[in-house]
Amino acid sequence: MTWISKRLTVFWLVLVVVSVLSFESSLFGSKAAGAIVIVIGLLKAWIVGSEFMEIRSAPLVLRALFGAWLVVLGAALLGVFYILGG
Repeated sequence: MTWISKRLTVFWLVLVVVSVLSFESSLFGSKAAGAIVIVIGLLKAWIVGSEFMEIRSAPLVLRALFGAWLVVLGAALLGVFYILGG
């Protein structure tokens, strides 16, 4: 197994664990649990983008745009979640 495939396997396992944590935290039904699920989803998007779509080795502009998109999306989702009463 090459170094890259080991790295991807580790990140895949992290995604599985984070998905289980997201599901478990959603069972609590509180506002904090909803916010945790949103943040975990953003973390998963960052992992998929940086590792599986190889944005980590892309030009700086693309990495910055991806990071900015995640921040804006996260702020919008959390804002709507709390404004509408999640």
